[in-house]
Amino acid sequence: MRIARLARSSIVPVAMAVALAAASAAAPAGAQVMFFDSAQPIKLEEEIARYLPGVSFFQKGLDAYRKGQAAAAIDAWQSAANWAMKDAQYNLGLAYFKGTGVAADRPRGLAWLALAAERRNPTMQASLAAAWDGATDAEHQQANAIWRDLSKQYGDDVALPKAKKRFETEIGQIADNQRVVSRTMGAMDGKAYREKLESLAEQNFGNGSAAEPDAAAKNDAG
Repeated sequence: MRIARLARSSIVPVAMAVALAAASAAAPAGAQVMFFDSAQPIKLEEEIARYLPGVSFFQKGLDAYRKGQAAAAIDAWQSAANWAMKDAQYNLGLAYFKGTGVAADRPRGLAWLALAAERRNPTMQASLAAAWDGATDAEHQQANAIWRDLSKQYGDDVALPKAKKRFETEIGQIADNQRVVSRTMGAMDGKAYREKLESLAEQNFGNGSAAEPDAAAKNDAG
């Protein structure tokens, strides 16, 4: 299980997600994440949170997981999931399905995996398909009901526009000629700083990397 859903339908939504998931199982290359901060004396996560709270909470979850603080990781990933962070939704799905750091709840795990696969990331789709195949008909029905409920808050129709609006509002306050100093990347002007933020935003707004080997022990949920 590697700790890092598809078109919405009124007819067996998670089942449809699995059908689409089966179309591709190739794992994508891991996304490179750039962390940087301003010259202000604030924590790294605090600056990232201003622009990309989903990425910030996702990273906090990974940090907590690596320290053996599974409950804190679950909480952080759920906060990240609220900002349409697919890697966080994927991790939640695997955690609930396997009972890693949280009481096992296989239907809830399936529902989170379905949300994570919403943008058709091949690895996330493959994990969803494997988990679905290993579940019972009763679990499938429960998963669909949970998916419909979770989608009202965490689905891309709701969470992604909110996350993008937050990003555009905050990044729009950086002027081209504004001086920015990064501890890891040195000094740059506002235009270059925005470009770095936009690159980092791809992890939140793209299809998810599913590329954090430390945050789980195996490659899929099945």
